[in-house]
Formats: sequence, C-alpha cells, structure tokens
Amino acid sequence: MPARAKPAPNTQAQATQPPSRTQSPKPARPSSADPQLPWRPATRVLVSLLVAIHLLAVFVAPWNLSTRAALPPGYTPGTDSSGRPLPPPPPDEPPWQQPRLIRALAGIFRHYQNLAYLNHGYEFFAPDPAGTHLIRYRVSRPDGKVIEGHFPDLKSQWPRLFYHRHMMLAEQTAGMGEASGNHYAEHLARVHGGKAHLEWVVHLLLSPKQVRDGKELDAPDTYRVLATVDADASLLKLPPTEEHPPGPLPQGSAILQPYRANGGGR
Repeated sequence: MPARAKPAPNTQAQATQPPSRTQSPKPARPSSADPQLPWRPATRVLVSLLVAIHLLAVFVAPWNLSTRAALPPGYTPGTDSSGRPLPPPPPDEPPWQQPRLIRALAGIFRHYQNLAYLNHGYEFFAPDPAGTHLIRYRVSRPDGKVIEGHFPDLKSQWPRLFYHRHMMLAEQTAGMGEASGNHYAEHLARVHGGKAHLEWVVHLLLSPKQVRDGKELDAPDTYRVLATVDADASLLKLPPTEEHPPGPLPQGSAILQPYRANGGGR
C-alpha cells in the first residue's frame, strides 16, 4: 500500500503570521530609602528622637542643680515686735519662686536619671570645678592597736570602680546629712572593735597664682576639716565583727561636730 505524502508546510501563512511578543519586565519603582542606610526612615526618626530625649535628660540634671529659688522683686521681710527684720522663710516655701520649667523637666526625667545614673551636676569639670572630699578615720582598739586610713584611697582600693564607689561615698556625705557620718563611724568602730574618730575633709584646688608660684597640689593647707564624728563600739548594741553588715544603728551613739572657722572645734 503506497505511503501517504505529508502535506507541505504553508510557508506563506507562516510568513504572514506576526511574531510572538515577549513581555519585558516592568522597571522597579524607585525606593525612598537610601540603599547605604540599613534602617528605614521611620526607624531613623524614632532612634533620633530617643537620642534627643537622652541628651535632654543629660543636660537637665546639671541645669536643675545649678538653679536656685529666688525671692520676688521688691520683697520686704517682715519685722518682729521690736522692729527687727525677720529672716526669710525656707527656700521651699512662699514667697520663694522656683524656676518652673527646669523643675518640671527634672520631675519628668527623675526616674530615668536615677536608673541611668545621670543625676549629677558635673561640678568637678571646668570652668569652675569644686574641691573634692575625703574621709579620714582613726580607730583605737582596747589592745592599743591604732588603725588609720582614709577613703577614697587609690593605692588600696582597686579596681578603679571600687575606688570610684568610695569617692562617691565621701562626696555624698554632705548631701546625706549627719546620719551618713554617724553610719561610717559606727561601722568602723564595730568592724575594728574600738573607738572611731572620723574627719570629713575637703581638698581645695589651687588658684592660678598658686600654680604659677609652684605650690604643690597636695600641700597641707589645701586640706580643711569640715566636721568630725566619734563612735565607740562599746556603746553599740551589736558585737564587733567583720562579717556583720551595718544594720539599724542606735541613736545618739555618735556626735557630729561642725567645724569652726577659728579652729576651736574639730
């Protein structure tokens, strides 16, 4: 049986058929984010806002500490029955005027500053740094042994953070009042088992003239005693021990004596 011939391809139809169109990919829309920055604009705005709030908290602390209440202009103190002027009331009572803006900001950032340890006034920085404080102590034991020292002490207190902690204890003594000096004296008397004598000392900075004259930074007259505290372990209720933490202390066991400028009491 003869094979059927295949039909010839219609070349004319193929020639007239339009070529198939391939769809080209659409161009990508330009992004608003900079390819060199890994964060989106919203993230950058949020982080910038947090940094600005943190810097504001840093500036609020010294700003608040450097501002003081003021009496209103034209204030006239009252007089007593003899016509003598009365002293003004305490600064936290009327008619004293508080700076409202900085006090409001200080109240807002108070907890954050305590958490991040930003609540200090940078008084030890230029242009007007204040003097530094230290505490000297002398403990006389019943066996005749005398233990002397001071803190902060860079030679015996290491690492640096341990030294810094003692430095802050000495610096904050004035802010904590009389009770802090009593606690230190009673703690040392209890630990060493004797009579403790403490001196709260300020180390003054040299003036520009004293520096030009070659005066030593630690000259003896640059140290001034501001107050003294005495405590006796025999008067304390707790027995002397090095492992006993300082707990509630009896009242009246130590006396804080203010320093007199004429040198009469130390």
